[in-house]
Amino acid sequence: MAHADVVGGVPSEQAVTEGRWIVFEDESGTALAGVVRRTWGQRGVTPVIKLNGARGGRENMVAFVAYRPGFEPRLLVWDKSSEGCTKEHFPLLLTMLHARLGRPVTLVWDNYSSHTSADVREWAAGQKSWLRIVRLPPYAPELNPVELLWKIVKDLLANRAFRSIRELAEVVDAALGKIKNEPHLLHGFLAGTRLALLE
Repeated sequence: MAHADVVGGVPSEQAVTEGRWIVFEDESGTALAGVVRRTWGQRGVTPVIKLNGARGGRENMVAFVAYRPGFEPRLLVWDKSSEGCTKEHFPLLLTMLHARLGRPVTLVWDNYSSHTSADVREWAAGQKSWLRIVRLPPYAPELNPVELLWKIVKDLLANRAFRSIRELAEVVDAALGKIKNEPHLLHGFLAGTRLALLE
């Protein structure tokens, strides 16, 4: 990768030699009330989104976008429904990620408290045979391709309210499925960070 602050002490050439996946991670959530965006409307008539009164429900997700030179990028998403993802969940999620990718992983993520917790750091120290962790600089979402993924998903959910968590989950799954099947979008997310994989 071509950004020293992100790569830190992990040489890109070594990642290529080892057949590592370079994986970016981020969490996000959407609410039943939806995301409000500026939109078109009839002159003099303000568009209205009708809510059903159920405002507390949320769909929380953890997404990993994985890159490896010579391979199509991959999107893996886990749904944590209303509870969100905590330090207790990450060892299992990362173990499943490794199993799905089948190769060593260099994980790039932010300084969220669950990422930096003593429990996660202690667990990760025992996984050095396949896992390396690189932390993004503080307050640098522009360096994470997953942020661009969430932007597209939330744009697709904009200006609508959902009747139930199930309906919200179905729409989110459809949006993520569409992105997953269009690798050029996943390449575009990486390009949008101005980072690059070194062949």
